[in-house]
Amino acid sequence: MILRDEEVMAKDRKNESGTDKNKVREPEATFKTLSAFDSFKDMKEDELGWLAALTPEQHLGHTISLIKRVYADKLARNPKIGKKLYFE
Repeated sequence: MILRDEEVMAKDRKNESGTDKNKVREPEATFKTLSAFDSFKDMKEDELGWLAALTPEQHLGHTISLIKRVYADKLARNPKIGKKLYFE
């Protein structure tokens, strides 16, 4: 009977994904590089190279997030429009 109680307690500690709730996950580290350029032209070329390396899906994701930021006020005022934006 004691084993059964321990099994129930262990099952209660687990969340829907099956991982233990008491375990703490370390945050993922993100590293950014800092670049220094000799001229604005070099800086712009580096920026354009970074943009050219993005996939179409990444470009679309950036565009959608920008649209949501720009129209956040309009979306907050009219919650009924949902995910549809109308451009006038």
